Amino acid sequence: MFDNIIAKIEELLNRFGEGIVEILRGEKDIAKYSMELKVKMDEIGKEMIKEVCGLVDEIVRNEKERKARYDVVRKDRRNIKTIFGDVEYIRTYYKNKGDGGYVYLADEILGIEKYQRIDKAVKAAIVEKVVEMSYEKAAKEVLGEEKITRQSVMNILKRIEAAQLDRIEDNKKGVAGSKKVVKELYIEADEDHISLQSGEGKIAKLAYINEGYKEEEGIVKRKELKGVHYFSSIKEKPEDIWSKVSEYIEERYETEKIEKIYLLGDGAAWIKEGLEWIPRAEFVLDRFHLMREVIRISRGNKKIFAGIIEALKGRDREKFEKLVAEAMEKAEGDEKAKKRIRDSRRYIANHWDNIVLELDNRIIKGCSAEGHVSHVLADRMSSRPRGWSEEGAEVMVKLLSLKYNGVNLREAYLKEICSKEEKKEKILKEIVRKNIKKIKKQIEETRNNVPILARGKVDLMFRVLKGLSTRDFLNAVVF
Repeated sequence: MFDNIIAKIEELLNRFGEGIVEILRGEKDIAKYSMELKVKMDEIGKEMIKEVCGLVDEIVRNEKERKARYDVVRKDRRNIKTIFGDVEYIRTYYKNKGDGGYVYLADEILGIEKYQRIDKAVKAAIVEKVVEMSYEKAAKEVLGEEKITRQSVMNILKRIEAAQLDRIEDNKKGVAGSKKVVKELYIEADEDHISLQSGEGKIAKLAYINEGYKEEEGIVKRKELKGVHYFSSIKEKPEDIWSKVSEYIEERYETEKIEKIYLLGDGAAWIKEGLEWIPRAEFVLDRFHLMREVIRISRGNKKIFAGIIEALKGRDREKFEKLVAEAMEKAEGDEKAKKRIRDSRRYIANHWDNIVLELDNRIIKGCSAEGHVSHVLADRMSSRPRGWSEEGAEVMVKLLSLKYNGVNLREAYLKEICSKEEKKEKILKEIVRKNIKKIKKQIEETRNNVPILARGKVDLMFRVLKGLSTRDFLNAVVF
């Protein structure tokens, strides 16, 4: 039944032994051997998938229940791209005697959709990679020389809906366990500017919750935050994002035990709107943007820079205005410099009540949102010139948030994005049920046909082949 698979496994075992000898002789290094091994493993994988598809088709074709309800029309060849490479298999086309409809029954059992040319496992692997690299690189990373086009990768992403990704986030929240107790909570927000294919610019909003910096024996690890969770969107309104943030806090934390909630950002209107959604939150102007404006005013003058910092610490508005006036004088006839100073002065003045350079809590002395925007969004979305569609950009920023929230994108794609509610006819379920025991027996016979497995001696070769021929793998593929 599985003669081709057995032959290829035996060939792999031969190469295993030969490869060890060649490495020991210095004729080959591990890199070259790895590449050869990958080719052989892929051949076995393709042969297994082909065999599984053929076996399922044969089971359906021979069943008397099928014969009573469906007539055979013809046999067709189909090619599908898998993680092992292109696989061609033969499936039977049937006509329903009752309603006259046409169907490939084996494909329904195998979960292969109409017109599908790329296996869902390949699509899932590409989705996992595409958040880190370009469409072309992601496809090559997954398939190697078995290329698919950039457009094909785009089509995979186009079929993902933002609402599906939100549901994944909701499902993840539901398994959190008991609520956390923290004294302080920090919500930081910033934005990234993204170019669309139309030439229009869009803002990707990023907000994330954290519990402050991690500590070890009382020493703050400045670059590592605790309990980070991201929310991002291009198309959603600010109130939609903040409602999700608020809901997350309610579900994850004992809110009545939180003593302080800080909302940190650059003062943009959409960020301050978070105060309306987060009870008892206190807005703090983030240090990155504040220092940027102080630098623009001082223009390299250390005395003015230090003086402004002292004025901000001491909440001395009069001293601040005098130092701004001094900076304007030093700018003399440089009108561009004067305009920058006026703009920076206005920025600081507008946020004067939200400037806190030093809190009693030494853990938070600034906002890390700028770095997080760069790490989570900008590296993929805007660091290099590229034009996104608005829908594609929305899906990508949500995928990035899921990734950094610890979601396994490959598993999420298979289980929650491309999965559909099973609507197999009763006849197909009955065919599968009736044949499971028979298939298990055939697989056992196949294993016994490989001498190294049958002899019972547990050595290195046995363990290698045992892993390759595991019936759990075959059962998972078939059923």
